[in-house]
Amino acid sequence: MEKIKHISSEFKDWIIQTLNSGASPEKIVDAMISKGFDETFALRTLLRIGGNQSIVTANKQSPYYYEIPEIGHKGNKLYAGDREIKVLSRVEHPFILHLDNVLSDEECDKLISLSSDRLQPSHIIDKNTGENRAASGRTSKGMYFTINENGHVSTIEKRIAELTGYPIENGEGLQVLNYKIGEEYKPHFDYFPANQVKEDKGGQRIGTFLIYLNDVASGGETVFPKLGVSIVPKKGTAVYFHYGNSKGQVDRLSLHTSVPVSEGEKWVATKWIRQGRIY
Repeated sequence: MEKIKHISSEFKDWIIQTLNSGASPEKIVDAMISKGFDETFALRTLLRIGGNQSIVTANKQSPYYYEIPEIGHKGNKLYAGDREIKVLSRVEHPFILHLDNVLSDEECDKLISLSSDRLQPSHIIDKNTGENRAASGRTSKGMYFTINENGHVSTIEKRIAELTGYPIENGEGLQVLNYKIGEEYKPHFDYFPANQVKEDKGGQRIGTFLIYLNDVASGGETVFPKLGVSIVPKKGTAVYFHYGNSKGQVDRLSLHTSVPVSEGEKWVATKWIRQGRIY
């Protein structure tokens, strides 16, 4: 067997034990990716440890079927109320739109002001239990607004709904995150593991609307490593990426990361969109 580099003996033992417990190889690959490993390296490692059958199982999902979401049919100038929003760039696979002028400077400042006293250490959803827990790969602080919690939040939610074509009821509460120097969010997917999707609570996440609330002096880019796409935070701009289709598939090309802030700080607001109504 070829020697596996950069994997500790404890981690190899974990892979073997997890395979023997009946966990799907795809979950193991996702877990390795969430710890910062490249997907190709994760698949090759699984092949070497688990044999050919593990890699066949991990790759058995049909190729992702791309559908252009409603926002992708609106051209290079979008309108929400009396606000004109320009498309700065577009990627088809996965679907990514980089948008300018989504919020005004004053709207960004007010959202930061409303959230700054409520920040708590950020958490992730545990793949096995479905519970929120702290994670070493996510070192920011954040908070959630409830849907329509106040007039300012309602204005932003309505704007996102008008832009994307998905009603407010399909979105989770607006989340605000703050990253200090050195803080990051390692490579991850925004969609849920299949066993954590709750159809009676909106189903799977299918899209993420991420708004940059300040300029970052250095670092803090949103990077899609499988594409070589890197988006520099600029106050009032946003990125929308879509990773779920009508067939119930999720797009693994949507893997993304928030690289460490090296100077200044980073503020963002995130709206996750589900297949159906959450409430």
